[in-house]
Order: sequence, then C-alpha cells, then structure tokens
Amino acid sequence: MVDLAKIRKRAKEKKSVAAGFSPSDGGLKAAATPETKLEQFLTTVGTPRFAEEAPVETAGDEIELLTFILGAERYAIDLENVAEISEARPATRVPNAALNTVGIFSLRGAIVTLLDIRSQLKQPPPKGDQRIIVVHDGAGLAGFEVDRVLRPAKIDRSAIEPQPVVTPGEESDFIRGVVRNENALTIVLDLAKLLM
Repeated sequence: MVDLAKIRKRAKEKKSVAAGFSPSDGGLKAAATPETKLEQFLTTVGTPRFAEEAPVETAGDEIELLTFILGAERYAIDLENVAEISEARPATRVPNAALNTVGIFSLRGAIVTLLDIRSQLKQPPPKGDQRIIVVHDGAGLAGFEVDRVLRPAKIDRSAIEPQPVVTPGEESDFIRGVVRNENALTIVLDLAKLLM
C-alpha cells in the first residue's frame, strides 16, 4: 500500500532543499557573497553558453537557377534575385515610361514595375495563363510575365557554356550562357542587363 504521508514529506524536503534549506538541520545554506559570485562568473567568462552549430557547407562553384518557359524556349535566372512568383494581374500604364515597361501593379503594398521581356527576347505573344516572376531591381521590385515556371535547379558554374552563335545577329547581351541537359537546352539570362 502507498503511504501518502511519506510521499508528501519527501516532496516537502525536496522543495525546501531547492529553496535553500537543509532538511537535516532546518537552517539556511551559506549565502553566496558578492566575491564568490564574481569568482564563479570569472571562471565562465569566454566559454560559449550554447554548443556551436556546425557551419553549413556550401559549394562555392554552385549556382541555383530558377527555370521557366517563355514561348518555345527554356530560360533560367539566378534564384537569389527572385523575390516571389505571382499570378498574372492587370498593370496600370505609366505615361512616358520606357518602351519595355508595360506598367505598374501593387503586390501587398509594394509597387512592382511590370516589364516586357518577351519582345526583348523575340518571343511570340502569350497564350493561356501566365505567371509573373518578381525580382529585386536595385531598391525596388520588377516583374515579367512568363508562360510557365519550372522548379529551381542547382548546377556548377562551369556547366554554363558560352552562347552558341551561328550569325552575328543572334548574339544577345541579355544571354549569359547556356546549360545543356539531357532533354533540353536552357538559356541563362543576365538579369541586370535584361532589366535595364
């Protein structure tokens, strides 16, 4: 049979020890003086309070790209520039804006400049639903419509080959290079030049 009186007595003794009383003599434990507190503190100075986490290993020669479809081509941009992917939305025209500016729209209180990269890359008009890739453009945000967004992919920087050019008219400042896959050729864009 369980003796509740003994269990309560032991619990009371544990509480009193935690509060600074000794169960044997009922007196207080010796109070710590400021000098002893200082000595205890100085012994722990310089030691980390929490275990350090192992640094995450990042390959210096890898780049993460967001790939998307525009017309009949497959393009990619550096993922670190991407702020968000949004559904297509109407844009308000801006008087006297640059030729490649479609307009502006609001995205959760932030103004996004919608650009027409389709004509810059010589792609046909859109068909069906589009997505808008919103990217950081200096201190602001810019966006451009694409036909379909594919998943991000990590590749080695050395896998980006120079742009293959058959005729001088095919060369473009917007193109940083190409990545050859088993199934397709992905054109890697220079986003800074494309957004100018």
